[in-house]
Amino acid sequence: MKPYLLKNIFVIFTFFFFVQSSFSQKLVILHTNDMHSKLTGFGPELAYTPMSINDDNTRGGFARLASLFNKEKAQNPKSTLIVDAGDFLMGTIFHADEENEGFQLRLMKKMGYDVVTLGNHEFDFGPAALAKIINSSRTKGEIPQIVASNLIFSSESNKDDGLERLFNEKSIVKYSIIEKNGLKIGIIGIVGKDADEVAPNAKPVSFDNQIKTVKKLADELKNNQRVDLLICLSHSGFYPDGKGGYEGEDLKLAAKVKNLDVIISGHTHVKTEKAITLNNTIIVQTGSYAKNLGRLELNIENKKVKSFDFRLIPVEDKILGNQDIDNLINEYKQIVSDKYFKPLGLTYTQAFAETNFTVKRNSLKDKSVGTMGQFVADAIKYYVDKHAEKVDLAIVASGTIREEILPGKITAPDVFRISPLGSGKDEIPGYALSKIYISGKEVKKLMEVIVMAQHPGDDSYINFSGMTIDADKDKMMLHKVQKVYFNGSELDVSKENTKLYSVAASSYLLQFIGRIKKISHGLIKIIPKDKNGNPITDMTKQVIDFDLDKKGIQEGKTWIALIEYIESFKDTDNDGLTEIPEKYKK
Repeated sequence: MKPYLLKNIFVIFTFFFFVQSSFSQKLVILHTNDMHSKLTGFGPELAYTPMSINDDNTRGGFARLASLFNKEKAQNPKSTLIVDAGDFLMGTIFHADEENEGFQLRLMKKMGYDVVTLGNHEFDFGPAALAKIINSSRTKGEIPQIVASNLIFSSESNKDDGLERLFNEKSIVKYSIIEKNGLKIGIIGIVGKDADEVAPNAKPVSFDNQIKTVKKLADELKNNQRVDLLICLSHSGFYPDGKGGYEGEDLKLAAKVKNLDVIISGHTHVKTEKAITLNNTIIVQTGSYAKNLGRLELNIENKKVKSFDFRLIPVEDKILGNQDIDNLINEYKQIVSDKYFKPLGLTYTQAFAETNFTVKRNSLKDKSVGTMGQFVADAIKYYVDKHAEKVDLAIVASGTIREEILPGKITAPDVFRISPLGSGKDEIPGYALSKIYISGKEVKKLMEVIVMAQHPGDDSYINFSGMTIDADKDKMMLHKVQKVYFNGSELDVSKENTKLYSVAASSYLLQFIGRIKKISHGLIKIIPKDKNGNPITDMTKQVIDFDLDKKGIQEGKTWIALIEYIESFKDTDNDGLTEIPEKYKK
């Protein structure tokens, strides 16, 4: 062969090698987490106007999200991946009829979601109900691929058989492999340790260790399935560490698992203005309620992320909503309004109260204590006293209070969102209000636990109504509560006082009363009792009957208690709307 031919072949080979080695592929990941069925915008319901712009201050809304998805897919049709990191359900009246309608998953597919994972709140109604929701959704239309990598089904109970069938039928998968822009993408979905601990209704389903699960699947997907990119949808989360950084489960996951390219995080409702990078893993989270859309653009060369760009896109009133999605939501809005609000004499869009100030929740961010907890506790006591046998004490935990009351006109869906979680044995959403009895000495012990656990913003922060206490937080443990008063009279907390005192709360919260010994490491023991003083073995039998004249147990719900409590206030300006009293301002 002539020398010049050899030289030309070498030049061509070098050129192609250079092109091959520098070949770059783009992937745009649009992601959400913890949307909690907020199909409409975050704010007063009547303020949300998705089909007009620059005329409201609400954030979020699926119609606006759909517009952002469509815009991105038009610009990057082959390289856009849309995912959610769990808790997409549970939080508004829209979730209440999901077992029958299977609406939201179908809506998310129409919007463009490719893959979603399950969070703890998808299990709020139990695994059998979750199976019904998924079955109802997929029989009426297409749904996004559901990945759930660390589910463990019970071999002894049949209560999770429906969900296990969906897993065996591949309607739920351990991992998903998707191709976008020539990239083979492996996607894992997990429920973290903390999310597991606050999902009592998931039983008999349990969740395998997330680090062990992801390590195993990362090896399978990278080495055997040969994926180019590995993404974990992690309903585990993290928190600010107070030093300008973050700490928590997803950072531990990134530190322990190799070959994990991206963690789309959820559960803790934390907003990452900038992406976190650890051990070559990119970690991002959007906050909650679809107030922001996460956009992570990856530049990939030779199966490695060479660079990335991350930003949060505010889902705000500058974005004109998608008309088709908005129409579907409005149709569903009428269904749930007729079913749940009409029996109360209300409609979805009917204002029945107003306020010119915010009734605030406790804030973990600035360590402030709001008045919403007191407001809810007062409402529960008012409602129980009005419809059933009066109780001595009503309690509520901050973690069950999901929203504030914002200035403006107040509607039934606004109130429902304050306490939307759980279900009872009737067809009305919400945990059933229940009642237990404890001794005077145990009341004092309960107050000691409450004082010790009062960390503003923490989910375990307890508010109570019906009594007051004198407490000194500087005193030794178990000696902080000095005196307890019911109706202005000091309570006898000695052993000699054999009288039992009634405590009302949601059935969810009362489940934890009997666990105080474990929570306090054996220091405090409280035995929940029935009215005859017998230890309670089945908390479901403590549900309060709110209408003794009707057959069966007529359950009460916190959100209905709130509506009735608000309706009891005065209409001070004679406009037909009651006003929230000023005492709840501070």
